[in-house]
Amino acid sequence: MATWIHFLLFFNFALCVLSARSIEDQAEQNLPTIEIINSLPANSEPVRFYCASNNISLGMHSLSVGEVFQWKVVEKDTYYCAAEWKQYFAAWYGFEVPRDENHGTVYSLMKEDGIYLSWDKANWVLQNTWKAI
Repeated sequence: MATWIHFLLFFNFALCVLSARSIEDQAEQNLPTIEIINSLPANSEPVRFYCASNNISLGMHSLSVGEVFQWKVVEKDTYYCAAEWKQYFAAWYGFEVPRDENHGTVYSLMKEDGIYLSWDKANWVLQNTWKAI
């Protein structure tokens, strides 16, 4: 009888652990894709940018005019981004909880006057302007 009770306790514990992990996995699968789009004037030099969360670094990247860089968010944490273009610098949140977690894609658009954010590529909100270095 004691073995049967131990088995049931162990089985319930295992189900709880698997259910919790499944919920975590499902939440992570619902995190958005981030797209950074270089929409600077034609013939502009490439933009160098860097994005990272507290635990993940995406490294330094370069985007020419018209190019897009994208990644899938893998943890519910703020991703900070910073970019350098000519003699200018701008920083913004590439992904921020809870602002972005329920969207399929979060778009960041680099334009001559700054960095814009959108969830639908139709309504853009200025996040930050370029600052002289």
